[in-house]
Amino acid sequence: MIEQSNSTGNLPDFATELVPDPDQTALAAGVRLGPYKVLGTLGEGGMGRVYRALDTRLERAVAIKISTRRFSERFVREARTISALNHPNICTLHDVGTLPSGDTFMVTELVEGETLRNWLSHSPGLERALGVIRQVVDALSAAHKSGIIHRDLKPANIMVRFDGYAKVLDFGLAKRMPGSSGAPTATLGLSVPGTIIGTVAYMSPEQLLGESADARSDLFALGIILYEIAVGRHPWPRPSAVETTQAILHEQPPPTGAPAELDRLICQCLEKAPARRHVLIFFSKKRPGAC
Repeated sequence: MIEQSNSTGNLPDFATELVPDPDQTALAAGVRLGPYKVLGTLGEGGMGRVYRALDTRLERAVAIKISTRRFSERFVREARTISALNHPNICTLHDVGTLPSGDTFMVTELVEGETLRNWLSHSPGLERALGVIRQVVDALSAAHKSGIIHRDLKPANIMVRFDGYAKVLDFGLAKRMPGSSGAPTATLGLSVPGTIIGTVAYMSPEQLLGESADARSDLFALGIILYEIAVGRHPWPRPSAVETTQAILHEQPPPTGAPAELDRLICQCLEKAPARRHVLIFFSKKRPGAC
């Protein structure tokens, strides 16, 4: 993957009382970023750390996500993408800013729950799981109608609240579809043709080949998630990214054993050729029964 360096624009500076770190600014409990008081760490990954915090003005809990410097541009693009989307199943953006260290942060709603991966480990049952996926489909539909594709849909980027409400997170790899319109602040597309961007296990064949992706790439990822719900494992479980790539490109998924209509939908989503991936009529709200 090739990282490009472009201006991220001017963001407000809210940081005080920072705890230094050689790679990325780390925040200790009690640190304040303007009106936000850090309460503790929620998690961290390759692109940054996430903290639980309190918005002292409104007395509400929020999440603060801080990027590592090498991902700061992508981070700002994520913030602009989320701000361009207004949907109850997409995480809400409250604020953005920069630290004196140069790290970028965003403040979002705090989703009290667990990732879809963890939630499914409790064996919630097919109908409940499909109820969550219907909400994910609604979120994707809203993004696609706005001309935005997620490009990194996976169970780790879907949160299920304790009341069963789903939220799609992490639009850091999102891209505006060719030919779509939108405000300049939401214009994406800084990736380089021929590069692979995303999580290999949930990428479509066209993404793995470095080709142009559109909304049908998100459908392929959704098909993999549906397969995992129906079968309990990934359709192409392989020990390495190279082997997973080859399997996605050249092998058909094993039969699901799922009810016929669900099995048909999964097969349609997992078609190698984007043109053969069909609209998700199965998830119409007019048809609440899953199977």
